[in-house]
Amino acid sequence: MSEQSIYHTHLKEVAKKERLETAFQLAKDSQNTVFYVLPSQMWLQEARNRRPGLLATTFDDVATFLLKESNDSYIALSEEERTLFFLQFMKEEEKINGVDVISGKARAYADTYGQIKRLGLAIEDLPSSLLPIQDLFDRYEQSIVNKRRLLDPENILLRAIHLLETGNVNHLISTVIIDGYYDFSPLQMLFMEALKKANVSIEVYVPNDKRFAIVEETVRELVTIGFTDQRIQSENEKTVEKMEVIAASTTEEQWRGIMEEIALTDLAYNQIGILIVDERQGMTDLAKYASAYHVPMNKAKKRPLSTTAIHSFLLTALGNTLAPTSKWDKLPLVEQILKLYQVSGLEFAKQKQMYLQSGEWIKEQHRTLFEYMTRLNWKKSEPFVTYIEQLRHFVAELPFKQYWEDHFNKQEDPKNIKEIAIEYKALQQIDQQLERYEQLLKEKGLDNLLMTLDLFTDWIKELGDSLQLFEERAAKRGVSVHTWRDVSLFQGEKLYVVGMNEGAFPTPHKLSGYVQERDLHQSAVRFSPPDQEHFRLKQQAYFDQLSFVAKSISFTYVKGIDAHHPLLPSTTLEDIQEREQAWTWEYRIEKQQAHSTADQIEKLAYHVGKGCVVDELPKEIEEITHRLARLEEGKEPITLYQETPLQPVVSVTALESYARCPFRYGMERVLKVPEPAAMQENVSPLDIGDLMHSIIEEIYTELKAVGQSFVLLRDAIAHIPERIDELFDQKWELIEKESPEISRFDLELTKQQWQKRLRHWWQAERKHFFDNIQLEQMHILAIEKPIRFELPLKDERTLVLTGKADRIDRNGQSIVVYDYKSGQASVKMEDVRSGLKLQLPLYAYAIRKELEQGEEDSIQADGATYISLKEPSKRAGNGMWRTEHVGKSSKYNVSSFCKNREDQLGTDQFLADHELQERITEIWEGMQTNFPVEPLECSAFCAYRTVCRVTDEKREQAK
Repeated sequence: MSEQSIYHTHLKEVAKKERLETAFQLAKDSQNTVFYVLPSQMWLQEARNRRPGLLATTFDDVATFLLKESNDSYIALSEEERTLFFLQFMKEEEKINGVDVISGKARAYADTYGQIKRLGLAIEDLPSSLLPIQDLFDRYEQSIVNKRRLLDPENILLRAIHLLETGNVNHLISTVIIDGYYDFSPLQMLFMEALKKANVSIEVYVPNDKRFAIVEETVRELVTIGFTDQRIQSENEKTVEKMEVIAASTTEEQWRGIMEEIALTDLAYNQIGILIVDERQGMTDLAKYASAYHVPMNKAKKRPLSTTAIHSFLLTALGNTLAPTSKWDKLPLVEQILKLYQVSGLEFAKQKQMYLQSGEWIKEQHRTLFEYMTRLNWKKSEPFVTYIEQLRHFVAELPFKQYWEDHFNKQEDPKNIKEIAIEYKALQQIDQQLERYEQLLKEKGLDNLLMTLDLFTDWIKELGDSLQLFEERAAKRGVSVHTWRDVSLFQGEKLYVVGMNEGAFPTPHKLSGYVQERDLHQSAVRFSPPDQEHFRLKQQAYFDQLSFVAKSISFTYVKGIDAHHPLLPSTTLEDIQEREQAWTWEYRIEKQQAHSTADQIEKLAYHVGKGCVVDELPKEIEEITHRLARLEEGKEPITLYQETPLQPVVSVTALESYARCPFRYGMERVLKVPEPAAMQENVSPLDIGDLMHSIIEEIYTELKAVGQSFVLLRDAIAHIPERIDELFDQKWELIEKESPEISRFDLELTKQQWQKRLRHWWQAERKHFFDNIQLEQMHILAIEKPIRFELPLKDERTLVLTGKADRIDRNGQSIVVYDYKSGQASVKMEDVRSGLKLQLPLYAYAIRKELEQGEEDSIQADGATYISLKEPSKRAGNGMWRTEHVGKSSKYNVSSFCKNREDQLGTDQFLADHELQERITEIWEGMQTNFPVEPLECSAFCAYRTVCRVTDEKREQAK
């Protein structure tokens, strides 16, 4: 008669060598199989090292063994694969109980199903809140689990339980030894119960300390199903002698602080351990900073296959269709091809530029692969096996495999050889997995199992996440790395527990899918339900075990840099003293030791920045100091045209452009550096501006408006709204032809927007001019009038300024200058004085001078204003006017809010009052040789932002 007993074990004696040896001898003497079950992969690895040949395994492996030995045919699914097949099943079903299936909820449904199974519940035992989806789960089981024999981890265990209960596999296992568990899931308890009923001997070793409340609860449940409690209760003596809490300002400083302490300690590396609370992000950070400080880790370095270029390339291949796409849509494919051929640096940039400009390739082999990829076409739905066969055929035909093999012996750069080797291994692993799945599907008779292309692509993504590539061996005598599940393996003296923030530990427990905690207590869950209280006890046991594994423990957490709202440490650390000195950047940088050349340079640079005198500065810091001085000064002189005389003719818009940003002016107009190529997402503002100006000019030209008073034109303008629409539609066709990268929908939205604005513009034109009784005798003097005039400067030099006035109106001896803008338009007098807004005052000055010289009579500039097509009726902050024309009595409808009241507009006195001649001279003299980073206006959309070093201080200095 078999026995099922519970024994005690010290935390440090889990999987101890004597117990493993006894189990191995038992397996040798027994005709049936003996399993040694452990709670984590690190424990399994340790047990296999201590006693090779012993079947150290998990509950899942035992269940898999039972199904295999009973010839139970199935295909194993991971949790992620279960989600994919759940989605596939839902796409095949149109309605469940008359309700439309929502495929977007597939993951939630799959997670709910998995959680229900982990609770050991049958579909008919669903809690009441989940009854609406009972039929969905039932049909899923019938279709996927029972008919197609696709089993996830939970269903493999349930199937094994069924085999044990029916007596078909009782003879296969003699003994199962379970060691090191604090608790068991309801499904694991059901499996152990089934093993007991099948007369399998079971030995359970649980941590022996009465302070572990979770263990006592586990033992009580085991006793209820017939296990005998053979433990001898005791309270073990704690190992820990010192515990402390260390705050860090940031995650980086937390890791740097740990690595620097490890580097300076007298302890050997193998006497130090690190327990990572946040395993997902923490492992990545550990690898990064351990490498930076050259601290060896007793953990192999691996990376997910999904991080390789070949995996991304295959996903791109699967996403390829024959639908028309732009060059920008294909650019990621271009980049992937270049990466696979190890193209980098300038050659990489040149090829991208060539492709964007002409679609051509520098190397024929790259072009051939690109064209092959663009011809790929996949059906939206195929049998799973067919997709695998097609992808394997695609992989076999890839030309760069031979390129990689040829370059293994040619490459002199070890880094490049390593990169090629990783990509080659990744491709081999993918092909091996595809081959294994292909054989499995065919062996199980699932040749016709249908799948959509989207799901197959998701499956390849999941494959990339699950497969690992080995990069670097573990250092045998390096720092050991642990999780809560295996920290009792630690054999050293000093342990760092990293990331002990409130909320990170204890971690709030959340059930999967739509299962809520109340469902646990309303359902037929037989054993300890995984509720908040259960997990609180489990995490408390995890924390309490630390007292038995190391002499000195440092708990670290990130406090943040906001002194008024600091982040808090875990509540479990309340009774532990916090170290007085936190790990901060300031504290680290003030230390005398440097752990690397980069660390030394950073610390020396810090002291130089503080004004300290440092003897024998490294060359790198001297160069940085010179660069910083130059950057802070912001000067950008160019000697290219230093000997060239200043050009005596300049456009007013060029003066404004230089004043706005000398650096951008130099890049754009002097050096003629083209803007970086970018995908066109919107219609160019320049194209919109040209379109609006051309329509306005054409409307007034057709009206023959120049020279005719507004009152005489009133009867001739009734058709203008229709004519505007006609012209707009005609000219918009050209915009669409020149914007192939913009979607039809976005083009249509933009078209409607500007058509509406143009109509509003005409309404404002009628209001202010044609229907304005006070301006009946006024007329348009000129449209798109070229401007060219001489401006005398203070040093007796003369500068010729050029430009074009959009429109000039005249009434008797009065003129008004109008400038149409497609964007927002406003003007402040300080902008005039700084040189940002010169067009209106200079055009008014030039036109007035020209008329006075031609007519030998006095001319007065009543005003000069912008007309924004976004706000065409506005007459306030967008212009400058004589005082008499502002307010309620204004014949130009200028609001009393207008602050720019200039009675000297258009005169020499106006130029003198605002010191325009001096400012124009200053701008003109810098336009060939000096382009400082001192913008008066800095656009967020500037094409040169990536190479510009403007700061807020520079903007303030410029102002």
